[in-house]
Amino acid sequence: MTHLPLVERDRRWALLQELLADEQLDVLVLAANDYRGHKGPLRWVGDLNLAHRYGYAIAAPDRAPRLLLPVNLAMNPRGAWDVHVTYARRVSDGLVDELKALGAGGRGRIGVAGLAQVMKVEDHEALRAAFPQAEIVDASLAFERIRAVKSAAELEGLREATRIAESCFERLLELAGPGVSERAVGAELAARALALGGEDLLFLTMYGRPAADGTVTGHFGQPAGRTLQDGDVLTFSFELVGPLGFWMEHARMVSIGAPDELQQRMNAAVRAGLEAGGAALVPGALPGAAQRATVEAVAEHGASCTYWSGHGIGQDVIEEPWVGLDVVQERDPVPPAPLLPGMALSLHPFVIDDGNRAIGYMADTFVVGEDGPLSTVSRDLWSVR
Repeated sequence: MTHLPLVERDRRWALLQELLADEQLDVLVLAANDYRGHKGPLRWVGDLNLAHRYGYAIAAPDRAPRLLLPVNLAMNPRGAWDVHVTYARRVSDGLVDELKALGAGGRGRIGVAGLAQVMKVEDHEALRAAFPQAEIVDASLAFERIRAVKSAAELEGLREATRIAESCFERLLELAGPGVSERAVGAELAARALALGGEDLLFLTMYGRPAADGTVTGHFGQPAGRTLQDGDVLTFSFELVGPLGFWMEHARMVSIGAPDELQQRMNAAVRAGLEAGGAALVPGALPGAAQRATVEAVAEHGASCTYWSGHGIGQDVIEEPWVGLDVVQERDPVPPAPLLPGMALSLHPFVIDDGNRAIGYMADTFVVGEDGPLSTVSRDLWSVR
């Protein structure tokens, strides 16, 4: 299966109709741009993988959704679903025209998913000027919650992406060793991922950067020129999209040469955090329970979590719910909703030794209601020579 079936399209469009009714909206505008965490709505609504720039999906009661894109994206592949697309030279004008054609505006309610973080200011101002009597409301959370529970077809998309990442990790074990650069490893892994149908590759490496006083600070970034040496730990994080358009996260720790006690303890801390956090992702639990379980398990190994430890995942790499945002940062203004069967979440504890001497990181993707992560790759500290 290279595209999601039409039955999946119909399921999603029906959910949009329910959202419109529940939120009492005359129209719903779903904003997307080509940042990896913000372009999923176009794929979710219209099977379109945004290659560049930005665009909108538009849903109205008793109508099929439509897409609005800049005119220079007419060459962007359309996907397998028959969805009407309008191309505009000036997108803000096109957005106003689309809503007028749907009869939206007036004194009604216009919902925008992505109002705070994704929609362009000029587009919001164009709506406000064209529909001064309308109420423009943020529908981001309402949309996040209808796409949080994954169908069987969507879960297969997560699994196929995981299989690609596992194959990349196998290749890493063949390549990594003393004298090899992170960039050389990353190039080979990218080639394998692309050959297997992976897209939107987001490959990152993590390690402890030493300071003069013997402590370390965490490094988190693209694979670069660091040459691996005996005693290093290579943590390579795979985040990629599979052919069906779904993200996953997969990361493991690999020591170059025999690991020392501190490296083994950091691996044990992260492994314990993942096991405890994953076990807490059960139907009816709040996402914060997974964060608390992770923090407690990590602490038993003389380490602490540096930030929130996970989030929902799907056709965007970061979706609702957030694991630990309310626990670690205590700024989430909306009470978290209980977890439901079929929700997909990534857990990724980033931990540091209590003496600030070493860091640890791994990631796995879980489905609420299923035992264990999607990946079967061991979380033990791997060793290459």
